[in-house]
Amino acid sequence: MLGPNKAIYGEITRYVEIIVAGMPFEVPDDIPLIRAFQYIQFELGRMTCDWSRFCFNDTIGCCHFEFSLPEQTEGEWGRACCQRVVEGLVVHTLPKSCVLIYEAGQPITSSV
Repeated sequence: MLGPNKAIYGEITRYVEIIVAGMPFEVPDDIPLIRAFQYIQFELGRMTCDWSRFCFNDTIGCCHFEFSLPEQTEGEWGRACCQRVVEGLVVHTLPKSCVLIYEAGQPITSSV
């Protein structure tokens, strides 16, 4: 069985839980959040994004999202290409063009 693509995610040594729009996901630790979104889409089948809209290298600001780290009580805005995944990261809003989907393939439209 093939595992996750090392060219995209690097060598995966452990997984951590993050919360995306109220839903928990196990993703590889210490990767840029934009790669974790790809993991959720391509490996878990639970997100859809128009990846042609993203630069992946902090040049055009297209991946803004609201998040909070485990020790924070208030959310802040950042770029998914710059924020690295840590245990307990909470994503409050996704970048434009990204949508979580149920296992059956229907979009999740609830707000956080």
